[in-house]
Amino acid sequence: MADDMGEPRGSVGGSGRWAGLPYLAPIVVFVLVFAIAPVAILFATGLERGGGLGGFASVVTQAANLATVRNSLVQGALSAAVALALGYPAGVYLARYAWPGRSIVRALVLVPFLLPSLVVVLAVVDLFGTGGLLSAAWPSLGWFGHGVPGIVAVNLVFNVPVVVLFTALGCESAPAALEESVAALGGSPARAYRDVWCGPSLAGAAAGALLTFLFSALAFAAPIVLCGSPRCYTLEAQVYSLDFSQLNSTAASLLALAMVLLLVLPTVAYILVSRRLSGSGWPARRTRPRTREGGPVAIALAAVSAAVWAGIVIVLGAVLYRSVVPGGREGFGAPWADLFSPRTADALGLSVLGVVGNTFGFALLASSVALVLALVAAVALRSRPRLGRPLAAYLFVPLLISPVLLAFSLAQFWRPILGGETMVWILIAVSQATLALPFVVQSLEIPLFALPRTANESARALGASSWQAFWDADLPFASSGLLVAGLFAFAIGFGEFTATNFLVTTQYTTLSVAAYELETLRFSDASDGAAALLLLVSLAVFLAIALAGRIRAR
Repeated sequence: MADDMGEPRGSVGGSGRWAGLPYLAPIVVFVLVFAIAPVAILFATGLERGGGLGGFASVVTQAANLATVRNSLVQGALSAAVALALGYPAGVYLARYAWPGRSIVRALVLVPFLLPSLVVVLAVVDLFGTGGLLSAAWPSLGWFGHGVPGIVAVNLVFNVPVVVLFTALGCESAPAALEESVAALGGSPARAYRDVWCGPSLAGAAAGALLTFLFSALAFAAPIVLCGSPRCYTLEAQVYSLDFSQLNSTAASLLALAMVLLLVLPTVAYILVSRRLSGSGWPARRTRPRTREGGPVAIALAAVSAAVWAGIVIVLGAVLYRSVVPGGREGFGAPWADLFSPRTADALGLSVLGVVGNTFGFALLASSVALVLALVAAVALRSRPRLGRPLAAYLFVPLLISPVLLAFSLAQFWRPILGGETMVWILIAVSQATLALPFVVQSLEIPLFALPRTANESARALGASSWQAFWDADLPFASSGLLVAGLFAFAIGFGEFTATNFLVTTQYTTLSVAAYELETLRFSDASDGAAALLLLVSLAVFLAIALAGRIRAR
């Protein structure tokens, strides 16, 4: 009712049907100016310079580019299929059964997804590469240290938790009353699965698998590190190669257009499936975990879940282990000493302390921008909760166009306007903020929607504007949600590699870019030290997120 009443006449947020809408303008304009418009201009310029549709077809049908299309589809499909096979049973076990440590696992389920990409890539190298921790003992496991098997292994670490989470959400969206009715009528657990929660759980798993396909088809770090040649490149890696290495920006822009067109269908499929998932009820009373843990089904689900989480822990543990116990003849802790040595600084052209300073600086600046934009948008979402779904779809666009395409368009359009490479730091911060916005808005939206509307409506009735009511009545009770949103944004910016690597200059090198450069220069110990530093800071941030989440839940 209050949503339709609007605000007092003359208030900042407008009145009637337009109440609160002006507060969406900053975030909408930001994404339009720094993501959608530059990409559209890039495509238009590429078509003009490349000869229109004929030139577009000529670029796409080149053998090397067709190979990258095939690679993207194959790697995406393989990653999605295996992630679905592992993530579905783990998600069911997480949602349907009560077991020690369940709440901790649930709180940390997205940690691998938000880790710096270079950390996971280098972890796979440490485990399965030449002289790796596992491949040295079992040489056959070296198959996973390079090429498509290694790329898929990296994709799984990032995306299996996504399928787990979506599956669990699907299970929990099934109506508890209907399941109780099935049980009261003597229905078996198999009947409850078939009639009550099979559909929602499969919808959740399908949404996770489609998202896995999209992210894996756009993989960048894994193909260029674990393969190093176009035979494994995805479309995103090939776009980067065409512009950065072959200096053919026109061909790069046309292939990027093909990449977006190719991924429109799975993106639409993901949106439709996720809408079906969120529209399947989500009743106030959801199914709760079962306390009974026995039986062969539970044991099988537990085994798969244990294997999934053990694999992720082993992968991440390899980075920390290699940072103190190097693979060569160097002594204990040599990677850390090598990381901060003058030799490494000479190789990077910048001291490691300067690199770390850049990394923290960009992450803080990007998270501040994202948080301010999300905070202002939250005023509109508080007044009009229905705007949350279209805003989420709008903010998903930069993720669809991919970090490389985002950085490519920023470099082509905004870098000359801003004055060249000396101002590239602005574009790095903007790219990181743009990629963080969907996560920040959702992190802030959830606690705000859980707040009672009484205080806000009272403030509005006394003549307060939307912003005043939000600031005085809502925000004090959502401070922990604000902290979580800011930490998420910081974590994404801190470990971002793909867009930053495209834009960065020596002066603005970040830790993730330094880890990649050191690996390509065969400074393996220093690279392991950089990866370990990235991982430790990221884990510290996620620990802070978990603590803030517990405070918010009280």
